Amino acid sequence: MIENCLDAVFEDVPVDVVKTGMLSTRETVQTVVRKLGAEIERGAREGRTVGVVIDPVMVSTSGSRLIAEDAVGEYIRGLFPLATVITPNLLEALFIRKELGLSESDDASAIQSIADIKQLAADLYGLKCQAVLVKGGHIGLTDDLKPAKEGDVPTKIVDVLYDGEEYYVFENPFVGSQNTHGTGCTLASAIASNLGHGMSLDNAVKNGIRYVQRAIVTAPNIGQGHGPVNHIHNLQIRPYTPGHFVDYLLNHPKVKPHWDLYVNHPFTKQVGQGTLPVETFKYFLTQDYLYLIHYARAHSLAGYKSNDIDVAAKSAQIVQTIQHETRLHVAYCATFGLPEEDIKNAKESIQCYAYTRFILDTGLQDDWTGLEFALSPCLLGYVEAANNIKADPQSVPGNPYWRWVEEYSKPEFLVASQAGIDLLEAAVLDASPARLEQLVDIFATATRMECDFWSYSLAHGSK
Repeated sequence: MIENCLDAVFEDVPVDVVKTGMLSTRETVQTVVRKLGAEIERGAREGRTVGVVIDPVMVSTSGSRLIAEDAVGEYIRGLFPLATVITPNLLEALFIRKELGLSESDDASAIQSIADIKQLAADLYGLKCQAVLVKGGHIGLTDDLKPAKEGDVPTKIVDVLYDGEEYYVFENPFVGSQNTHGTGCTLASAIASNLGHGMSLDNAVKNGIRYVQRAIVTAPNIGQGHGPVNHIHNLQIRPYTPGHFVDYLLNHPKVKPHWDLYVNHPFTKQVGQGTLPVETFKYFLTQDYLYLIHYARAHSLAGYKSNDIDVAAKSAQIVQTIQHETRLHVAYCATFGLPEEDIKNAKESIQCYAYTRFILDTGLQDDWTGLEFALSPCLLGYVEAANNIKADPQSVPGNPYWRWVEEYSKPEFLVASQAGIDLLEAAVLDASPARLEQLVDIFATATRMECDFWSYSLAHGSK
């Protein structure tokens, strides 16, 4: 069965690194030696190196033997010479040295210094492997790097890597945790993964140790006794499913109350019903023109903020589109008796000023993505608001303001809105959780200011 499993893997994908774990019988060891040796030779013929990380799972933390007696010799003579690195813990290293006849005892009390661990690594290097990593986690050390005695508080642990030329001593804080189940297997797997990513052996070991250290520190308390380490501590968990970020954004607690008010605002409801005072609508049109000027400035800034020529060109196209929109806006204002000169010379309301300067200030302080989030409520919200007006049974099609509703429900606005959604989806794929919250805050603030923009127009019309 083991042979069939290995064949299935080796025949399916080119193997970069192999990591072994518990091989408890002589027959199992012989099978792995034969198949692994064949794969190494095959890799050489194909111009690739097959790394091998041997985790000699022979002695448990409690001191129990985990391998059959007749398998030990085969393991040492057959498997170790294939290894890029072997990773015994102190107890296993002492056990192997005794089996080789290099020591009469495998008692851990023989280790009294870093020099003793180095000597242990050197003794095992003689087994013809390329390197030896002796894991020192079983012996807590004091600040002077001596084994902690009864009554001492261990503060450090040391692992030693020897490659035949140089000793690498990895010193790390001692972590007093009972959640250490599987640390040896985890470290060997991490080293194998790092080697597969092209790291040098010493860097693969160093980063593997750091990974395991953090996995122990962040391990949750599960069940009784020695619990597992936290293997996923360095994974970034997205709070949304890729491709559905905007739905997550619009339903975020910081956004949803403002968004729901924005796209179903009393202002737009009165527009749809034709009951909005005409002076209120005229005031809104005037302020909206002034807003568009700053909206164009912000998109110009977005082009400047990007070092991608296609993105910069897209920003320039958007500015040209806004310029065209302002001309249409002026023509539409004229139908309500608003001369172009009066619109251009109108005093900017405090709300328009606050909203547009918030967008521009975000663009100056933040990056391109932050600016796009400040601009997005306007792009996405007007389309949804117009569609909501059309879907409202109380709306009156053909009322004096209906042209405004039709304008923002045109196909080109729907296309632009979808492009804006796609832009936000792509922009957040690599964002950290903390960065996501920053972007949510920007979007929420801009949405609230959109609401206030309409509320201010309503308040002005009631004066």
